[in-house]
Amino acid sequence: MNSQPIPTSRKKVIVIGAGFAGLSAAAYLSNADYIVEVIEASSKPGGRAYSFVEKETGTIIDNGQHILMGCYNETLNFLKMINALDKVVFQKSLRVNFLKENFNCFPLIADSFPYPFNLLKGLLNYKAISFADRLKLSKFFLKIPFSINSELNKISVEEWLNKENQNEEIKKSFWEILAIAALNANINQASAKVFSVILKEIFFKGNKAAAIVLPGEGLSEIYCKQAKYFVESRGGKIKFLESAEEFIIENSMVVGLKTSRGIIKDFDFVISAVPYFSLKNIHNSGIDSDLPLKNSAIVSIHIWLNENRLEKTFYGLINSPVHWIFNHGTHLTLVISDADYLSEKSKEEIMELCTAELKKYVGIERNEINHFKVIKEKRATFVPTPEAEISRPQTKTSITNLFLAGDWVNTGLPSTIESAVKSGRIAAEYVQQS
Repeated sequence: MNSQPIPTSRKKVIVIGAGFAGLSAAAYLSNADYIVEVIEASSKPGGRAYSFVEKETGTIIDNGQHILMGCYNETLNFLKMINALDKVVFQKSLRVNFLKENFNCFPLIADSFPYPFNLLKGLLNYKAISFADRLKLSKFFLKIPFSINSELNKISVEEWLNKENQNEEIKKSFWEILAIAALNANINQASAKVFSVILKEIFFKGNKAAAIVLPGEGLSEIYCKQAKYFVESRGGKIKFLESAEEFIIENSMVVGLKTSRGIIKDFDFVISAVPYFSLKNIHNSGIDSDLPLKNSAIVSIHIWLNENRLEKTFYGLINSPVHWIFNHGTHLTLVISDADYLSEKSKEEIMELCTAELKKYVGIERNEINHFKVIKEKRATFVPTPEAEISRPQTKTSITNLFLAGDWVNTGLPSTIESAVKSGRIAAEYVQQS
Protein backbone atom coordinates (compact mmCIF):
# COMPACT_ATOMS: atom_id res chain seq x y z
CA MET A 1 0.00 0.00 0.00
CA ASN A 2 1.49 3.34 -1.07
CA SER A 3 1.63 6.21 1.42
CA GLN A 4 -0.18 9.42 0.44
CA PRO A 5 1.98 12.48 -0.39
CA ILE A 6 2.29 15.03 2.36
CA PRO A 7 0.97 18.50 1.30
CA THR A 8 3.90 20.55 2.59
CA SER A 9 7.04 22.27 1.35
CA ARG A 10 9.11 20.60 4.06
CA LYS A 11 11.30 17.84 2.69
CA LYS A 12 10.93 14.33 4.06
CA VAL A 13 13.65 11.89 5.04
CA ILE A 14 13.31 8.19 5.76
CA VAL A 15 15.83 6.94 8.32
CA ILE A 16 16.36 3.19 8.50
CA GLY A 17 17.38 2.10 11.98
CA ALA A 18 16.79 3.60 15.44
CA GLY A 19 20.16 3.11 17.11
CA PHE A 20 22.52 5.94 18.03
CA ALA A 21 23.30 6.71 14.37
CA GLY A 22 19.68 6.72 13.20
CA LEU A 23 18.35 8.70 16.15
CA SER A 24 21.20 11.19 15.82
CA ALA A 25 20.44 11.74 12.12
CA ALA A 26 16.70 11.97 12.86
CA ALA A 27 17.18 14.48 15.67
CA TYR A 28 19.48 16.75 13.65
CA LEU A 29 17.11 16.72 10.69
CA SER A 30 14.06 17.30 12.88
CA ASN A 31 15.87 20.24 14.41
CA ALA A 32 16.44 21.59 10.88
CA ASP A 33 12.68 21.40 10.10
CA TYR A 34 12.71 18.27 7.96
CA ILE A 35 9.90 15.72 8.22
CA VAL A 36 11.51 12.54 9.50
CA GLU A 37 10.17 9.02 9.52
CA VAL A 38 12.32 6.39 11.24
CA ILE A 39 11.63 2.70 10.62
CA GLU A 40 13.08 0.13 12.99
CA ALA A 41 12.98 -3.64 12.51
CA SER A 42 12.88 -4.45 16.23
CA SER A 43 10.23 -3.56 18.79
CA LYS A 44 12.35 -0.89 20.49
CA PRO A 45 14.88 1.84 19.76
CA GLY A 46 18.54 1.61 20.74
CA GLY A 47 20.13 -0.82 18.29
CA ARG A 48 23.11 -2.36 20.10
CA ALA A 49 22.93 0.11 23.02
CA TYR A 50 19.78 -0.02 25.11
CA SER A 51 18.49 -0.82 28.59
CA PHE A 52 15.73 -3.02 29.95
CA VAL A 53 14.22 -4.24 33.22
CA GLU A 54 15.85 -7.44 34.50
CA LYS A 55 12.94 -9.70 35.42
CA GLU A 56 14.31 -11.40 38.53
CA THR A 57 15.45 -8.24 40.32
CA GLY A 58 13.40 -5.47 38.72
CA THR A 59 16.64 -3.56 38.08
CA ILE A 60 17.10 -1.44 34.96
CA ILE A 61 20.29 -2.67 33.28
CA ASP A 62 22.04 -1.88 30.01
CA ASN A 63 22.62 -4.64 27.48
CA GLY A 64 26.28 -3.70 27.88
CA GLN A 65 28.15 -1.14 29.95
CA HIS A 66 29.14 1.88 27.89
CA ILE A 67 31.78 4.45 28.79
CA LEU A 68 31.78 7.92 27.31
CA MET A 69 34.71 10.32 27.46
CA GLY A 70 34.85 14.08 27.80
CA CYS A 71 36.26 14.17 24.27
CA TYR A 72 33.05 12.61 22.92
CA ASN A 73 31.89 15.99 21.65
CA GLU A 74 29.53 14.51 19.05
CA THR A 75 27.71 12.42 21.64
CA LEU A 76 27.58 15.16 24.24
CA ASN A 77 26.28 17.70 21.70
CA PHE A 78 23.60 15.21 20.63
CA LEU A 79 22.55 14.62 24.25
CA LYS A 80 22.46 18.36 24.84
CA MET A 81 20.25 18.90 21.79
CA ILE A 82 17.69 16.32 22.95
CA ASN A 83 17.82 17.65 26.55
CA ALA A 84 19.50 14.56 28.02
CA LEU A 85 22.86 15.93 29.11
CA ASP A 86 21.77 15.99 32.76
CA LYS A 87 21.37 12.22 32.63
CA VAL A 88 25.12 11.52 32.47
CA VAL A 89 27.74 11.93 35.20
CA PHE A 90 31.04 13.72 34.49
CA GLN A 91 34.34 13.21 36.25
CA LYS A 92 36.01 16.53 37.06
CA SER A 93 39.29 15.08 35.83
CA LEU A 94 40.63 11.67 34.90
CA ARG A 95 40.79 9.08 37.69
CA VAL A 96 40.89 5.35 37.08
CA ASN A 97 41.51 2.76 39.78
CA PHE A 98 43.47 -0.16 38.33
CA LEU A 99 43.63 -3.39 40.29
CA LYS A 100 46.12 -6.20 40.50
CA GLU A 101 45.35 -9.39 42.41
CA ASN A 102 44.41 -9.20 46.12
CA PHE A 103 42.80 -5.77 45.72
CA ASN A 104 46.12 -4.01 45.11
CA CYS A 105 44.95 -0.66 43.79
CA PHE A 106 47.02 1.58 41.52
CA PRO A 107 45.16 4.81 40.72
CA LEU A 108 45.90 6.78 37.57
CA ILE A 109 45.05 10.37 38.44
CA ALA A 110 45.23 13.64 36.53
CA ASP A 111 45.25 16.03 39.51
CA SER A 112 45.19 19.81 39.85
CA PHE A 113 48.52 20.33 38.11
CA PRO A 114 48.22 22.48 34.97
CA TYR A 115 47.32 20.54 31.82
CA PRO A 116 49.07 18.58 30.28
CA PHE A 117 51.63 18.25 33.08
CA ASN A 118 48.98 16.67 35.31
CA LEU A 119 48.70 13.77 32.85
CA LEU A 120 52.46 13.31 32.77
CA LYS A 121 52.56 13.42 36.57
CA GLY A 122 49.79 10.82 36.69
CA LEU A 123 51.79 8.46 34.47
CA LEU A 124 54.97 8.98 36.52
CA ASN A 125 53.01 8.13 39.68
CA TYR A 126 51.33 5.06 38.17
CA LYS A 127 52.97 2.48 40.41
CA ALA A 128 51.50 -0.59 38.74
CA ILE A 129 54.77 -0.64 36.79
CA SER A 130 58.37 0.06 37.77
CA PHE A 131 59.76 3.59 37.69
CA ALA A 132 61.97 2.66 34.74
CA ASP A 133 58.91 1.49 32.83
CA ARG A 134 57.02 4.64 33.81
CA LEU A 135 59.78 6.66 32.19
CA LYS A 136 59.47 4.57 29.00
CA LEU A 137 55.69 5.02 29.07
CA SER A 138 55.97 8.78 29.59
CA LYS A 139 58.56 9.16 26.85
CA PHE A 140 56.27 7.42 24.35
CA PHE A 141 53.26 9.35 25.64
CA LEU A 142 54.97 12.66 24.83
CA LYS A 143 55.57 11.51 21.26
CA ILE A 144 51.93 10.63 20.54
CA PRO A 145 50.78 14.14 19.50
CA PHE A 146 53.43 14.11 16.81
CA SER A 147 52.65 10.67 15.42
CA ILE A 148 51.93 10.67 11.70
CA ASN A 149 48.90 8.73 10.49
CA SER A 150 50.48 7.81 7.16
CA GLU A 151 53.24 5.98 9.03
CA LEU A 152 50.76 4.09 11.22
CA ASN A 153 48.00 3.10 8.80
CA LYS A 154 49.60 -0.20 7.79
CA ILE A 155 50.77 -1.47 11.18
CA SER A 156 49.05 -2.85 14.28
CA VAL A 157 48.98 -1.32 17.73
CA GLU A 158 51.35 -4.00 18.96
CA GLU A 159 53.86 -3.26 16.20
CA TRP A 160 53.71 0.42 17.12
CA LEU A 161 54.22 -0.30 20.82
CA ASN A 162 57.16 -2.60 20.10
CA LYS A 163 58.72 0.06 17.91
CA GLU A 164 58.42 2.53 20.80
CA ASN A 165 60.13 0.25 23.36
CA GLN A 166 56.98 -0.59 25.31
CA ASN A 167 57.70 -3.93 26.99
CA GLU A 168 55.24 -6.65 28.02
CA GLU A 169 54.75 -5.29 31.52
CA ILE A 170 53.83 -1.83 30.20
CA LYS A 171 51.51 -3.38 27.65
CA LYS A 172 49.72 -5.59 30.17
CA SER A 173 49.43 -2.91 32.86
CA PHE A 174 48.42 0.03 30.69
CA TRP A 175 48.21 -0.16 26.90
CA GLU A 176 46.22 -3.38 26.55
CA ILE A 177 43.53 -2.24 28.98
CA LEU A 178 43.19 1.10 27.20
CA ALA A 179 43.34 -0.30 23.66
CA ILE A 180 40.91 -3.15 24.23
CA ALA A 181 38.43 -0.77 25.91
CA ALA A 182 38.69 1.80 23.10
CA LEU A 183 38.88 -0.57 20.13
CA ASN A 184 37.29 -3.84 21.33
CA ALA A 185 40.14 -5.65 19.63
CA ASN A 186 43.42 -7.31 20.41
CA ILE A 187 46.44 -5.06 20.00
CA ASN A 188 47.96 -7.43 17.44
CA GLN A 189 44.95 -6.85 15.15
CA ALA A 190 43.91 -3.26 15.70
CA SER A 191 45.17 -0.41 13.54
CA ALA A 192 47.86 1.80 15.08
CA LYS A 193 46.44 4.74 13.14
CA VAL A 194 42.99 4.42 14.73
CA PHE A 195 44.51 4.02 18.19
CA SER A 196 46.65 7.10 17.60
CA VAL A 197 43.56 9.14 16.67
CA ILE A 198 41.79 8.02 19.84
CA LEU A 199 44.78 8.77 22.07
CA LYS A 200 45.12 12.27 20.65
CA GLU A 201 41.41 12.92 21.25
CA ILE A 202 41.45 11.62 24.82
CA PHE A 203 44.75 12.90 26.16
CA PHE A 204 45.66 15.94 24.10
CA LYS A 205 42.48 18.03 23.94
CA GLY A 206 42.44 19.35 27.50
CA ASN A 207 41.47 18.05 30.95
CA LYS A 208 37.81 17.67 30.09
CA ALA A 209 38.62 15.38 27.14
CA ALA A 210 40.31 12.75 29.31
CA ALA A 211 37.60 12.69 31.98
CA ILE A 212 35.26 9.70 31.98
CA VAL A 213 31.51 10.20 31.56
CA LEU A 214 29.12 7.49 32.75
CA PRO A 215 25.39 7.05 32.17
CA GLY A 216 23.42 8.10 35.23
CA GLU A 217 20.40 6.09 34.08
CA GLY A 218 19.72 3.25 31.68
CA LEU A 219 20.68 3.95 28.07
CA SER A 220 17.10 3.75 26.85
CA GLU A 221 16.08 6.31 29.47
CA ILE A 222 18.99 8.57 28.55
CA TYR A 223 18.84 8.79 24.79
CA CYS A 224 16.19 6.52 23.25
CA LYS A 225 13.17 8.04 24.96
CA GLN A 226 14.57 11.56 24.78
CA ALA A 227 15.38 11.31 21.06
CA LYS A 228 12.01 9.75 20.29
CA TYR A 229 10.22 12.59 22.07
CA PHE A 230 12.46 15.17 20.34
CA VAL A 231 11.70 13.82 16.86
CA GLU A 232 7.98 13.28 17.45
CA SER A 233 7.52 16.72 19.03
CA ARG A 234 8.75 18.18 15.74
CA GLY A 235 6.33 16.23 13.59
CA GLY A 236 8.41 13.13 12.97
CA LYS A 237 7.50 9.46 13.40
CA ILE A 238 9.33 6.40 14.69
CA LYS A 239 7.77 3.13 13.56
CA PHE A 240 8.77 -0.23 15.04
CA LEU A 241 8.59 -3.78 13.70
CA GLU A 242 9.12 -2.53 10.16
CA SER A 243 12.22 -3.68 8.30
CA ALA A 244 13.64 -2.38 5.02
CA GLU A 245 13.78 -5.02 2.27
CA GLU A 246 14.58 -3.29 -1.02
CA PHE A 247 15.57 0.05 -2.48
CA ILE A 248 13.64 0.79 -5.66
CA ILE A 249 16.13 2.65 -7.87
CA GLU A 250 15.46 4.75 -10.95
CA ASN A 251 18.05 7.01 -12.62
CA SER A 252 20.47 6.62 -9.70
CA MET A 253 17.87 7.70 -7.14
CA VAL A 254 15.81 5.87 -4.55
CA VAL A 255 12.20 6.38 -5.61
CA GLY A 256 10.68 3.75 -3.37
CA LEU A 257 11.50 1.73 -0.28
CA LYS A 258 9.97 -1.71 0.06
CA THR A 259 9.51 -2.68 3.68
CA SER A 260 7.93 -5.56 5.54
CA ARG A 261 4.73 -3.48 5.67
CA GLY A 262 4.51 -2.18 2.12
CA ILE A 263 6.14 0.38 -0.16
CA ILE A 264 7.04 3.92 0.90
CA LYS A 265 7.32 6.49 -1.87
CA ASP A 266 6.63 9.86 -0.28
CA PHE A 267 10.17 10.98 0.60
CA ASP A 268 13.04 13.02 -0.75
CA PHE A 269 16.01 11.31 0.92
CA VAL A 270 16.90 8.05 2.65
CA ILE A 271 19.51 7.54 5.35
CA SER A 272 20.47 3.95 6.07
CA ALA A 273 21.65 3.80 9.70
CA VAL A 274 21.82 0.03 10.17
CA PRO A 275 24.95 -2.12 10.60
CA TYR A 276 26.70 -3.24 7.42
CA PHE A 277 25.61 -6.86 7.95
CA SER A 278 21.98 -5.67 7.90
CA LEU A 279 22.37 -3.25 5.02
CA LYS A 280 23.85 -5.85 2.69
CA ASN A 281 20.64 -7.86 3.12
CA ILE A 282 18.58 -5.00 1.68
CA HIS A 283 18.21 -5.56 -2.05
CA ASN A 284 19.86 -2.92 -4.26
CA SER A 285 21.86 -1.47 -1.33
CA GLY A 286 25.06 -1.59 -3.37
CA ILE A 287 27.03 -2.89 -0.37
CA ASP A 288 29.74 -5.41 -1.15
CA SER A 289 29.01 -8.60 0.76
CA ASP A 290 32.76 -9.19 0.99
CA LEU A 291 33.49 -5.98 2.90
CA PRO A 292 36.37 -6.98 5.24
CA LEU A 293 34.73 -5.96 8.52
CA LYS A 294 35.09 -8.70 11.13
CA ASN A 295 32.72 -8.59 14.10
CA SER A 296 34.04 -8.45 17.64
CA ALA A 297 32.02 -9.49 20.68
CA ILE A 298 31.57 -7.88 24.09
CA VAL A 299 30.26 -9.91 27.02
CA SER A 300 28.65 -8.18 30.01
CA ILE A 301 27.98 -10.01 33.26
CA HIS A 302 25.56 -8.34 35.69
CA ILE A 303 25.96 -9.62 39.26
CA TRP A 304 23.80 -9.04 42.32
CA LEU A 305 25.46 -9.54 45.74
CA ASN A 306 24.14 -10.23 49.21
CA GLU A 307 26.22 -7.24 50.29
CA ASN A 308 28.14 -4.87 48.01
CA ARG A 309 31.39 -3.89 49.74
CA LEU A 310 33.01 -2.14 46.78
CA GLU A 311 33.39 1.61 47.17
CA LYS A 312 34.59 2.99 43.84
CA THR A 313 32.39 3.50 40.79
CA PHE A 314 34.58 1.38 38.52
CA TYR A 315 37.85 -0.55 38.40
CA GLY A 316 40.17 -1.63 35.61
CA LEU A 317 41.68 -5.09 36.07
CA ILE A 318 45.33 -5.64 35.14
CA ASN A 319 46.21 -8.92 33.40
CA SER A 320 42.72 -10.38 33.74
CA PRO A 321 40.24 -11.72 31.17
CA VAL A 322 37.72 -9.43 32.90
CA HIS A 323 38.66 -5.91 31.87
CA TRP A 324 36.35 -3.74 33.97
CA ILE A 325 34.11 -3.88 37.03
CA PHE A 326 31.41 -1.20 37.27
CA ASN A 327 29.70 -0.64 40.59
CA HIS A 328 26.05 0.43 40.26
CA GLY A 329 25.29 0.03 43.95
CA THR A 330 22.39 -2.32 43.30
CA HIS A 331 24.65 -4.61 41.26
CA LEU A 332 28.03 -4.97 39.56
CA THR A 333 28.65 -5.14 35.84
CA LEU A 334 31.72 -6.99 34.60
CA VAL A 335 32.88 -6.28 31.06
CA ILE A 336 34.92 -8.56 28.82
CA SER A 337 35.87 -6.97 25.49
CA ASP A 338 37.44 -8.69 22.48
CA ALA A 339 35.32 -11.64 23.63
CA ASP A 340 34.84 -13.80 20.53
CA TYR A 341 36.41 -16.70 22.40
CA LEU A 342 33.43 -16.67 24.78
CA SER A 343 30.71 -16.55 22.13
CA GLU A 344 30.00 -20.27 22.25
CA LYS A 345 30.62 -20.70 25.96
CA SER A 346 27.62 -21.32 28.21
CA LYS A 347 26.50 -18.66 30.67
CA GLU A 348 27.55 -20.94 33.51
CA GLU A 349 31.06 -21.29 32.06
CA ILE A 350 31.39 -17.53 31.68
CA MET A 351 30.12 -17.02 35.21
CA GLU A 352 32.68 -19.53 36.52
CA LEU A 353 35.45 -17.51 34.88
CA CYS A 354 34.10 -14.29 36.39
CA THR A 355 33.69 -15.78 39.84
CA ALA A 356 37.33 -16.81 39.87
CA GLU A 357 38.42 -13.30 38.85
CA LEU A 358 36.19 -11.61 41.43
CA LYS A 359 37.71 -13.72 44.17
CA LYS A 360 41.23 -13.13 42.92
CA TYR A 361 40.94 -9.35 42.50
CA VAL A 362 38.33 -8.07 44.98
CA GLY A 363 37.80 -10.97 47.38
CA ILE A 364 34.17 -11.71 46.45
CA GLU A 365 33.26 -15.38 46.97
CA ARG A 366 30.73 -17.34 44.92
CA ASN A 367 28.36 -17.70 47.88
CA GLU A 368 28.08 -13.90 48.10
CA ILE A 369 26.42 -13.81 44.67
CA ASN A 370 22.65 -14.29 44.70
CA HIS A 371 21.86 -13.65 41.02
CA PHE A 372 23.59 -13.02 37.70
CA LYS A 373 22.78 -12.32 34.07
CA VAL A 374 25.15 -12.83 31.14
CA ILE A 375 24.63 -10.80 27.95
CA LYS A 376 26.59 -11.53 24.79
CA GLU A 377 26.74 -8.91 22.06
CA LYS A 378 28.39 -11.01 19.35
CA ARG A 379 28.34 -8.15 16.84
CA ALA A 380 29.08 -5.34 19.26
CA THR A 381 31.69 -3.68 17.03
CA PHE A 382 33.97 -4.46 14.12
CA VAL A 383 37.72 -4.99 14.45
CA PRO A 384 39.55 -1.86 13.23
CA THR A 385 42.30 -3.66 11.35
CA PRO A 386 44.39 -1.67 8.84
CA GLU A 387 42.55 -3.53 6.05
CA ALA A 388 39.14 -2.68 7.50
CA GLU A 389 39.98 0.98 7.85
CA ILE A 390 40.71 1.48 4.16
CA SER A 391 37.49 -0.40 3.24
CA ARG A 392 35.00 1.62 5.29
CA PRO A 393 32.52 3.34 2.96
CA GLN A 394 31.85 7.07 2.81
CA THR A 395 28.56 8.68 3.82
CA LYS A 396 27.69 9.57 0.23
CA THR A 397 26.80 6.71 -2.07
CA SER A 398 26.48 6.34 -5.83
CA ILE A 399 22.73 6.71 -5.33
CA THR A 400 22.05 10.45 -5.28
CA ASN A 401 19.56 10.62 -2.41
CA LEU A 402 20.83 7.70 -0.29
CA PHE A 403 23.30 8.33 2.53
CA LEU A 404 24.95 5.96 5.00
CA ALA A 405 25.28 6.29 8.75
CA GLY A 406 26.53 3.93 11.42
CA ASP A 407 29.65 3.37 13.49
CA TRP A 408 31.10 1.39 10.56
CA VAL A 409 31.17 4.17 7.96
CA ASN A 410 34.35 6.19 7.51
CA THR A 411 34.16 8.61 10.43
CA GLY A 412 37.86 8.33 11.28
CA LEU A 413 36.88 6.81 14.64
CA PRO A 414 36.65 3.20 15.81
CA SER A 415 33.31 1.44 16.18
CA THR A 416 32.01 3.45 19.15
CA ILE A 417 28.96 5.44 20.22
CA GLU A 418 30.89 8.57 19.25
CA SER A 419 31.43 7.23 15.74
CA ALA A 420 27.74 6.33 15.40
CA VAL A 421 26.54 9.76 16.51
CA LYS A 422 29.08 11.54 14.30
CA SER A 423 27.96 9.49 11.31
CA GLY A 424 24.33 10.47 11.91
CA ARG A 425 25.19 14.15 12.09
CA ILE A 426 27.28 13.98 8.91
CA ALA A 427 24.49 12.16 7.03
CA ALA A 428 22.02 14.82 8.17
CA GLU A 429 24.34 17.55 6.94
CA TYR A 430 24.65 15.90 3.52
CA VAL A 431 20.87 15.83 3.27
CA GLN A 432 20.69 19.54 4.08
CA GLN A 433 23.36 20.33 1.48
CA SER A 434 21.59 18.36 -1.28
